[in-house]
Amino acid sequence: MKIFGIEFGNKTEEIEQIENVIKRPREAVKVKSRIMERELSRSSQNVAKWRQATITAESKLNPQRVPLLEIYKDVILDAHLSSLIQTIKLKVTSGEFYLCNEDGSENEEMSDLLNASWFTFYLEQFVDSLFFGHSLIQIGGIENGQFVECELVPREHVVPEFGIVKTNAWSHANDGVNFRQLPYTDYLIEIGDKNDLGILLKASPLVLWKKGIFGAWSQFSELFGMPVRVGKTDILNPDNKKNMENMLANMGQSSYAVLNTDDMLEFVERTQSDTYQVFDTFIERLNSEMSKLILGQTGTTDEKSFVGSAQVHSDILATYITAIKSKIENHVKRVVFPLMYRHGLITAPGLRFKWDNDEEVDITKKFEFTKELLKSYTIPAEWINETFNIPVEDMALTDKNSVIPSVNNLYDGL
Repeated sequence: MKIFGIEFGNKTEEIEQIENVIKRPREAVKVKSRIMERELSRSSQNVAKWRQATITAESKLNPQRVPLLEIYKDVILDAHLSSLIQTIKLKVTSGEFYLCNEDGSENEEMSDLLNASWFTFYLEQFVDSLFFGHSLIQIGGIENGQFVECELVPREHVVPEFGIVKTNAWSHANDGVNFRQLPYTDYLIEIGDKNDLGILLKASPLVLWKKGIFGAWSQFSELFGMPVRVGKTDILNPDNKKNMENMLANMGQSSYAVLNTDDMLEFVERTQSDTYQVFDTFIERLNSEMSKLILGQTGTTDEKSFVGSAQVHSDILATYITAIKSKIENHVKRVVFPLMYRHGLITAPGLRFKWDNDEEVDITKKFEFTKELLKSYTIPAEWINETFNIPVEDMALTDKNSVIPSVNNLYDGL
């Protein structure tokens, strides 16, 4: 019997040889090697550029995402937006998962295959694809039964609408190689819809407006945050003017003006002392809009959230995270597993990827549930010790429907 060109004898030898073939290091066919990488520029961006970049990216004949990705590269530096993205990423990547057999039991051996750096990278890129749009992961090869050296194919080179990876980022959309054909498909993981431009498409104008407001606030602070020094001298005399300028310049960082003795400088300013709220309130509103766009609520990010509504906001965030995990679960089943099967990394049939969605019940609610259960059932003292950190001991039961007196009395007193 021949497998991968190797002749096998008995079944034991066949199994051992097959495992050795599977674990043998294999170099990948890299579509990334066909491109000439250049860094995206970091130029000043505004809403007008965002609007034009969106039109260019949505073109049907020659879609070009580079201008839009340059805007994404700029807006992603916003602290609030970055925090929101990191919140989603941490909640997803920290989630527990496992592989289960057809009968629903966990397959621990196969589950260990996904407890690897490449799968963590995949989860991070899946979350990023929600914000940046379509993403393409290049697998570097296979070593010891695992994918290795996974990396993101630069988005500016990928034309998902046509399935093309361009050599040059600014080339025409048809100028490149088709990454949806062999041999590239065996070493690529495609994430997201081909027309998806990501959540950052909606978040970008919010960040750009926010940057404009910060700039205006900064100018306001420079003009009115510190008193302006005025020096009057005979400005027609070069020596007098130079001496006055030097003196004012060396007095500190605040603004100054050198005027003729007959000149006058006047600032027209609002009399209210809360002018800063015009800028502060606008920025808060933009931040809250981003929170609602990405997390569906503001209660988990806004320090002014009321206690009564905090649980509602937390439940909304949990729903968002569950929906993202469900998308990942479907994508693993539809894309990642078939790829692993093709490379022989998974051998068990009918495997399913599952998240461990055991909900963490608030300790107070769990305490109340336990009190009710103790009215009809016996609960081991060891579990009560571990759960509530309360030192209790088991006592002899009078009949099967009785409860533990010491535990009951302890709960009644709390």
